[in-house]
Amino acid sequence: MVAPPATLIATVLTFSTLSRNNELIACHSIGISLMQMLGVLIPIVFVLCCFSLVAQDRILPVFHEKKSLYYWREIKKKQDFFLDVKQDKIWYRSNNLIYNLRSFDPQTDRIFGVGVYVFSSEFNLVEFLQAEFATFNGTDWDLSQGKSTHFDPDTGYPVVEPFKKHILKIKESPKDFKVIEKEVDRLRIKELIRFIDRNKKSGIDSKAFEVKLHSRFSLSFIPLIMCLLALPFSVSRTREGRLGRDLTMAMVITFFYWLSYSVCLSFGQNGMVIPVLAAWLPSIVFGILAAILLKRMP
Repeated sequence: MVAPPATLIATVLTFSTLSRNNELIACHSIGISLMQMLGVLIPIVFVLCCFSLVAQDRILPVFHEKKSLYYWREIKKKQDFFLDVKQDKIWYRSNNLIYNLRSFDPQTDRIFGVGVYVFSSEFNLVEFLQAEFATFNGTDWDLSQGKSTHFDPDTGYPVVEPFKKHILKIKESPKDFKVIEKEVDRLRIKELIRFIDRNKKSGIDSKAFEVKLHSRFSLSFIPLIMCLLALPFSVSRTREGRLGRDLTMAMVITFFYWLSYSVCLSFGQNGMVIPVLAAWLPSIVFGILAAILLKRMP
Protein backbone atom coordinates (compact mmCIF):
# COMPACT_ATOMS: atom_id res chain seq x y z
CA MET A 1 0.00 0.00 0.00
CA VAL A 2 2.99 2.30 0.44
CA ALA A 3 4.36 1.52 -3.03
CA PRO A 4 1.95 3.82 -5.00
CA PRO A 5 2.62 7.06 -3.05
CA ALA A 6 6.32 6.16 -2.80
CA THR A 7 6.49 5.79 -6.59
CA LEU A 8 4.68 9.09 -7.10
CA ILE A 9 6.97 11.00 -4.71
CA ALA A 10 10.10 9.39 -6.20
CA THR A 11 9.01 10.44 -9.70
CA VAL A 12 8.28 13.99 -8.54
CA LEU A 13 11.63 14.33 -6.77
CA THR A 14 13.57 12.91 -9.71
CA PHE A 15 12.09 14.99 -12.51
CA SER A 16 11.72 18.16 -10.43
CA THR A 17 15.43 18.00 -9.63
CA LEU A 18 16.30 17.40 -13.29
CA SER A 19 14.09 20.32 -14.29
CA ARG A 20 15.54 22.76 -11.72
CA ASN A 21 19.12 21.90 -12.70
CA ASN A 22 18.42 22.33 -16.44
CA GLU A 23 19.35 18.70 -17.00
CA LEU A 24 16.14 18.12 -18.94
CA ILE A 25 17.17 20.90 -21.33
CA ALA A 26 20.57 19.25 -21.73
CA CYS A 27 18.87 15.94 -22.54
CA HIS A 28 16.62 17.63 -25.11
CA SER A 29 19.66 19.27 -26.72
CA ILE A 30 21.22 15.87 -27.48
CA GLY A 31 17.99 14.43 -28.84
CA ILE A 32 16.64 12.63 -25.76
CA SER A 33 12.96 13.44 -25.38
CA LEU A 34 10.87 13.25 -22.23
CA MET A 35 8.96 10.32 -23.65
CA GLN A 36 12.21 8.41 -24.15
CA MET A 37 13.03 8.97 -20.48
CA LEU A 38 9.55 7.77 -19.61
CA GLY A 39 10.20 4.68 -21.74
CA VAL A 40 13.09 3.83 -19.42
CA LEU A 41 11.15 4.60 -16.25
CA ILE A 42 7.96 2.66 -17.03
CA PRO A 43 9.65 -0.79 -17.26
CA ILE A 44 11.32 -0.17 -13.90
CA VAL A 45 7.98 0.69 -12.29
CA PHE A 46 6.35 -2.28 -14.02
CA VAL A 47 8.90 -4.60 -12.41
CA LEU A 48 8.05 -2.98 -9.06
CA CYS A 49 4.35 -3.69 -9.71
CA CYS A 50 5.09 -7.33 -10.50
CA PHE A 51 7.13 -7.67 -7.33
CA SER A 52 4.26 -6.14 -5.36
CA LEU A 53 1.85 -8.72 -6.80
CA VAL A 54 4.23 -11.57 -5.94
CA ALA A 55 4.63 -10.20 -2.42
CA GLN A 56 0.85 -10.11 -1.96
CA ASP A 57 0.51 -13.67 -3.22
CA ARG A 58 3.54 -15.37 -1.66
CA ILE A 59 4.86 -13.32 1.27
CA LEU A 60 1.98 -11.48 2.97
CA PRO A 61 -0.27 -14.57 3.48
CA VAL A 62 2.51 -16.26 5.49
CA PHE A 63 2.86 -13.29 7.83
CA HIS A 64 -0.91 -12.89 8.09
CA GLU A 65 -1.18 -16.52 9.22
CA LYS A 66 1.46 -15.96 11.91
CA LYS A 67 -0.28 -12.77 13.04
CA SER A 68 -3.65 -14.51 13.21
CA LEU A 69 -2.25 -17.42 15.21
CA TYR A 70 -0.56 -15.07 17.67
CA TYR A 71 -3.77 -13.06 18.04
CA TRP A 72 -5.93 -16.06 18.96
CA ARG A 73 -3.38 -17.96 21.04
CA GLU A 74 -1.64 -15.15 22.93
CA ILE A 75 -4.11 -12.24 23.00
CA LYS A 76 -7.46 -14.06 23.04
CA LYS A 77 -5.99 -16.97 25.09
CA LYS A 78 -7.73 -19.58 22.92
CA GLN A 79 -4.98 -22.19 22.96
CA ASP A 80 -7.11 -24.80 21.18
CA PHE A 81 -8.26 -22.45 18.45
CA PHE A 82 -7.40 -23.47 14.91
CA LEU A 83 -8.90 -22.28 11.64
CA ASP A 84 -7.91 -23.39 8.15
CA VAL A 85 -9.64 -21.93 5.09
CA LYS A 86 -7.16 -23.24 2.51
CA GLN A 87 -8.69 -26.68 2.02
CA ASP A 88 -11.82 -27.65 0.06
CA LYS A 89 -13.64 -27.26 3.37
CA ILE A 90 -13.13 -24.75 6.17
CA TRP A 91 -11.69 -26.49 9.22
CA TYR A 92 -12.36 -25.08 12.66
CA ARG A 93 -11.15 -26.54 15.95
CA SER A 94 -12.37 -25.60 19.43
CA ASN A 95 -11.74 -27.67 22.55
CA ASN A 96 -12.83 -31.29 21.94
CA LEU A 97 -14.71 -30.50 18.72
CA ILE A 98 -13.47 -30.24 15.15
CA TYR A 99 -15.78 -28.82 12.48
CA ASN A 100 -15.54 -28.74 8.74
CA LEU A 101 -17.75 -26.29 6.91
CA ARG A 102 -18.25 -26.22 3.18
CA SER A 103 -19.18 -22.54 3.44
CA PHE A 104 -20.64 -19.98 5.84
CA ASP A 105 -23.05 -17.20 4.88
CA PRO A 106 -22.56 -14.20 7.23
CA GLN A 107 -25.70 -12.53 5.85
CA THR A 108 -28.04 -15.28 7.06
CA ASP A 109 -25.80 -16.81 9.79
CA ARG A 110 -26.17 -20.15 8.04
CA ILE A 111 -23.65 -22.95 7.54
CA PHE A 112 -23.72 -25.12 4.44
CA GLY A 113 -22.34 -28.65 4.53
CA VAL A 114 -21.27 -29.04 8.16
CA GLY A 115 -19.43 -31.97 9.74
CA VAL A 116 -18.73 -32.15 13.48
CA TYR A 117 -16.23 -34.54 15.05
CA VAL A 118 -16.73 -35.02 18.81
CA PHE A 119 -13.76 -36.35 20.77
CA SER A 120 -13.39 -37.59 24.33
CA SER A 121 -10.87 -36.20 26.82
CA GLU A 122 -8.45 -38.92 25.61
CA PHE A 123 -9.02 -37.65 22.05
CA ASN A 124 -10.96 -40.72 20.95
CA LEU A 125 -13.68 -40.14 18.35
CA VAL A 126 -17.06 -40.45 20.12
CA GLU A 127 -19.51 -39.07 17.57
CA PHE A 128 -19.60 -37.68 14.06
CA LEU A 129 -22.42 -35.42 12.87
CA GLN A 130 -23.14 -34.53 9.26
CA ALA A 131 -25.78 -32.08 8.05
CA GLU A 132 -26.64 -30.19 4.92
CA PHE A 133 -27.48 -27.00 6.81
CA ALA A 134 -26.93 -25.47 10.22
CA THR A 135 -28.89 -22.41 11.38
CA PHE A 136 -28.32 -20.43 14.57
CA ASN A 137 -31.47 -20.12 16.71
CA GLY A 138 -30.09 -17.59 19.16
CA THR A 139 -28.47 -19.99 21.61
CA ASP A 140 -27.68 -23.23 19.74
CA TRP A 141 -27.33 -24.52 16.19
CA ASP A 142 -30.14 -26.40 14.43
CA LEU A 143 -28.71 -29.10 12.16
CA SER A 144 -30.99 -30.13 9.28
CA GLN A 145 -31.05 -33.10 6.90
CA GLY A 146 -28.15 -35.11 8.25
CA LYS A 147 -27.03 -38.19 10.11
CA SER A 148 -25.37 -38.98 13.41
CA THR A 149 -22.71 -41.66 13.78
CA HIS A 150 -22.08 -42.97 17.32
CA PHE A 151 -19.23 -45.27 18.18
CA ASP A 152 -20.04 -48.04 20.64
CA PRO A 153 -17.69 -47.70 23.65
CA ASP A 154 -17.38 -51.50 23.99
CA THR A 155 -17.10 -52.73 20.42
CA GLY A 156 -16.08 -49.48 18.66
CA TYR A 157 -18.52 -50.20 15.82
CA PRO A 158 -20.35 -47.20 14.34
CA VAL A 159 -24.11 -46.81 14.66
CA VAL A 160 -25.63 -44.49 12.06
CA GLU A 161 -28.91 -42.68 12.72
CA PRO A 162 -30.39 -40.26 10.17
CA PHE A 163 -32.18 -37.16 11.41
CA LYS A 164 -34.21 -34.31 9.99
CA LYS A 165 -33.32 -31.96 12.81
CA HIS A 166 -30.71 -32.07 15.53
CA ILE A 167 -29.70 -29.53 18.17
CA LEU A 168 -25.97 -28.90 18.45
CA LYS A 169 -24.95 -27.22 21.70
CA ILE A 170 -21.62 -25.46 21.21
CA LYS A 171 -20.20 -22.23 22.55
CA GLU A 172 -19.42 -20.85 19.08
CA SER A 173 -21.91 -18.36 17.66
CA PRO A 174 -22.08 -16.79 14.17
CA LYS A 175 -19.81 -14.05 15.48
CA ASP A 176 -17.05 -16.62 15.92
CA PHE A 177 -17.47 -17.97 12.39
CA LYS A 178 -17.45 -14.47 10.88
CA VAL A 179 -13.72 -14.42 11.54
CA ILE A 180 -13.54 -16.48 8.33
CA GLU A 181 -13.95 -13.24 6.34
CA LYS A 182 -10.76 -11.85 7.88
CA GLU A 183 -8.87 -15.12 7.43
CA VAL A 184 -9.36 -14.89 3.66
CA ASP A 185 -6.35 -12.52 3.64
CA ARG A 186 -4.10 -15.51 4.31
CA LEU A 187 -5.18 -17.17 1.06
CA ARG A 188 -3.11 -17.04 -2.08
CA ILE A 189 -4.79 -15.95 -5.32
CA LYS A 190 -5.50 -19.48 -6.59
CA GLU A 191 -6.83 -20.50 -3.14
CA LEU A 192 -9.05 -17.42 -3.02
CA ILE A 193 -10.48 -18.31 -6.45
CA ARG A 194 -11.37 -21.81 -5.19
CA PHE A 195 -12.89 -20.28 -2.04
CA ILE A 196 -15.11 -17.99 -4.15
CA ASP A 197 -16.19 -20.86 -6.42
CA ARG A 198 -17.13 -22.96 -3.39
CA ASN A 199 -19.26 -20.17 -1.97
CA LYS A 200 -20.99 -19.60 -5.31
CA LYS A 201 -21.90 -23.28 -5.56
CA SER A 202 -23.51 -23.00 -2.13
CA GLY A 203 -25.53 -19.98 -3.26
CA ILE A 204 -23.66 -17.51 -1.02
CA ASP A 205 -23.13 -13.92 -2.09
CA SER A 206 -19.37 -13.66 -2.74
CA LYS A 207 -19.14 -10.12 -4.10
CA ALA A 208 -16.97 -8.97 -1.19
CA PHE A 209 -14.48 -11.77 -1.82
CA GLU A 210 -14.49 -11.13 -5.58
CA VAL A 211 -13.70 -7.46 -4.92
CA LYS A 212 -10.84 -8.56 -2.65
CA LEU A 213 -9.53 -10.83 -5.43
CA HIS A 214 -9.58 -8.15 -8.15
CA SER A 215 -8.20 -5.52 -5.78
CA ARG A 216 -5.04 -7.58 -5.32
CA PHE A 217 -4.26 -7.11 -9.00
CA SER A 218 -5.38 -3.48 -9.25
CA LEU A 219 -3.53 -2.47 -6.07
CA SER A 220 -0.29 -3.94 -7.41
CA PHE A 221 -0.42 -1.84 -10.59
CA ILE A 222 -1.44 1.49 -9.06
CA PRO A 223 2.26 2.61 -8.94
CA LEU A 224 2.24 2.59 -12.74
CA ILE A 225 -0.63 5.10 -12.83
CA MET A 226 0.99 7.18 -10.08
CA CYS A 227 4.20 7.42 -12.07
CA LEU A 228 2.35 8.67 -15.16
CA LEU A 229 0.36 11.18 -13.09
CA ALA A 230 3.45 12.57 -11.38
CA LEU A 231 5.35 13.41 -14.56
CA PRO A 232 3.24 16.37 -15.83
CA PHE A 233 3.41 18.05 -12.41
CA SER A 234 7.17 17.51 -12.10
CA VAL A 235 8.37 19.15 -15.31
CA SER A 236 8.27 22.91 -15.53
CA ARG A 237 10.15 25.69 -17.24
CA THR A 238 10.55 27.55 -13.96
CA ARG A 239 13.34 26.43 -11.67
CA GLU A 240 12.61 28.02 -8.31
CA GLY A 241 9.97 27.21 -5.72
CA ARG A 242 8.60 24.22 -7.56
CA LEU A 243 9.60 21.27 -5.38
CA GLY A 244 7.31 22.11 -2.46
CA ARG A 245 4.36 22.71 -4.77
CA ASP A 246 5.09 19.49 -6.69
CA LEU A 247 5.18 17.43 -3.49
CA THR A 248 1.96 19.07 -2.28
CA MET A 249 0.29 18.26 -5.58
CA ALA A 250 1.56 14.67 -5.27
CA MET A 251 -0.05 14.35 -1.84
CA VAL A 252 -3.34 15.77 -3.13
CA ILE A 253 -3.36 13.30 -6.03
CA THR A 254 -2.61 10.42 -3.65
CA PHE A 255 -5.43 11.47 -1.32
CA PHE A 256 -8.06 11.64 -4.06
CA TYR A 257 -6.83 8.41 -5.63
CA TRP A 258 -7.12 6.45 -2.38
CA LEU A 259 -10.45 8.09 -1.60
CA SER A 260 -11.95 7.08 -4.94
CA TYR A 261 -10.35 3.63 -4.67
CA SER A 262 -11.87 2.99 -1.22
CA VAL A 263 -15.30 4.27 -2.31
CA CYS A 264 -15.32 2.04 -5.40
CA LEU A 265 -14.32 -1.02 -3.35
CA SER A 266 -17.18 -0.29 -0.94
CA PHE A 267 -19.61 0.01 -3.86
CA GLY A 268 -18.37 -3.32 -5.18
CA GLN A 269 -18.76 -5.08 -1.84
CA ASN A 270 -22.32 -3.74 -1.55
CA GLY A 271 -23.21 -4.93 -5.05
CA MET A 272 -23.67 -1.45 -6.52
CA VAL A 273 -20.80 -2.00 -8.99
CA ILE A 274 -19.55 -5.27 -10.46
CA PRO A 275 -16.38 -6.42 -8.60
CA VAL A 276 -13.92 -6.14 -11.49
CA LEU A 277 -15.06 -2.59 -12.30
CA ALA A 278 -14.98 -1.59 -8.62
CA ALA A 279 -11.33 -2.61 -8.39
CA TRP A 280 -10.15 -1.08 -11.67
CA LEU A 281 -12.37 2.00 -12.21
CA PRO A 282 -10.13 4.49 -10.31
CA SER A 283 -7.06 3.27 -12.22
CA ILE A 284 -8.92 3.65 -15.53
CA VAL A 285 -10.11 7.19 -14.71
CA PHE A 286 -6.77 8.42 -13.41
CA GLY A 287 -4.96 6.65 -16.25
CA ILE A 288 -7.04 8.58 -18.79
CA LEU A 289 -6.31 11.79 -16.86
CA ALA A 290 -2.57 11.02 -16.95
CA ALA A 291 -2.72 10.36 -20.72
CA ILE A 292 -4.47 13.70 -21.32
CA LEU A 293 -1.93 15.61 -19.22
CA LEU A 294 1.01 13.89 -20.91
CA LYS A 295 -0.41 14.68 -24.34
CA ARG A 296 -0.67 18.39 -23.47
CA MET A 297 2.93 18.57 -22.32
CA PRO A 298 5.21 20.64 -24.57
